Amino acid sequence: MDPEDYCELIISAALSRTVETIPTVSAIGRIASNDVIAGVPIPAFVTSAMDGFALDEMALRRARAGAEVAMSGDVPAGALPVEITPGTAVRVMTGAQVPTTAEVVVPVEFTDAGRTGPAPERIRVSSLPDGLRAGWNIRSVGEDTLIGDTVMRAGETISAAGVGTLAMMGHETISVQRPLRIGLIVTGDELRADLADSGQPFIHNSNLPMLSSAVTKVGASPVERSCGDDPAAFRRILDELADSVDLIITTGGISAGAFEVVRQALGGDHSTFLRLALRPGGPQGYGRCADTPLLHFPGTPTGAFLSFHLFARSLIDARALGSRWKKAVYAGPEIIGHTKAVSLAPGRFNPAGDVEPTDRSRLRDFADADVIIRVPRAPGTMRTGDIIAVLDC
Repeated sequence: MDPEDYCELIISAALSRTVETIPTVSAIGRIASNDVIAGVPIPAFVTSAMDGFALDEMALRRARAGAEVAMSGDVPAGALPVEITPGTAVRVMTGAQVPTTAEVVVPVEFTDAGRTGPAPERIRVSSLPDGLRAGWNIRSVGEDTLIGDTVMRAGETISAAGVGTLAMMGHETISVQRPLRIGLIVTGDELRADLADSGQPFIHNSNLPMLSSAVTKVGASPVERSCGDDPAAFRRILDELADSVDLIITTGGISAGAFEVVRQALGGDHSTFLRLALRPGGPQGYGRCADTPLLHFPGTPTGAFLSFHLFARSLIDARALGSRWKKAVYAGPEIIGHTKAVSLAPGRFNPAGDVEPTDRSRLRDFADADVIIRVPRAPGTMRTGDIIAVLDC
């Protein structure tokens, strides 16, 4: 089974999400839970797009003729507007409310007036563009946003510009998705730290900090646990987590060995285990504990890392793997795919924006990779200039 087909199986276990209301100023990186509809226009009143002078129709005719135009007012941004005395000009700043009879706003640099200091008594317009139309440099009500416009959609990650837009509309709070809590259970007697002092072989536990970091990066909260090869102990940890998290990810214990703790504890009743046509990361599993979805990853660090990006991210984002691959231009030596499996390799963008592969596919090689390269099965071959599929990592 290809990884894309496997993802279709697990994506149906949509994660349950609740919402919370938070201050808009704290919303960066959070996910909007509802569409945000504009309740006010932006701008809410007719404003000046430039620092300059508002002229009515009569004053504009004088300016075109080369005559001086007398001043009759000054409107800084945030000040109450004034009306134009017919045939005169009012100085207005960017964002200031424009008098109702204004025909145009002439930028200060188009006049003989100074850019700062008190308003002059008179101005002379040095030049005007050809084809000048009424409304020049005047922003109408709702020019940016009309009442009823959708300014943010449910499921959208709120950016800094999004925070600014919400604040501009007067939203002091925003409804967002509550961050997911993701349980991580790393299995294997060989990962127990106390073995370091016992003289027995041991392996540093890299999966737990690696996956915890990956969970944090996607905006979720990790809940970390470690377990040896005792199925009863594993089930106790699993049952304890199931009531308090939205998803549980396990690593290790799912192959065909004699001490596969996850397979022994869950096989048949709770989870399905299979081997994908995928290198690395072929052993996989999925299931449920009560209402909590389970994903079972291989214990190898590279396999666990890639499984998170391919499968956990798909489930977290509720987006099938097939739609997540991006297109890129390949720039590297010819690669012939494996005869029986899709292969995954680390890649980096070169200065031209094309993707170059690294020599090997160890975890350390993915540490400074920009993307995961999808290498199709043989007889598929990747050559320089080919359009390939990549995934951000």
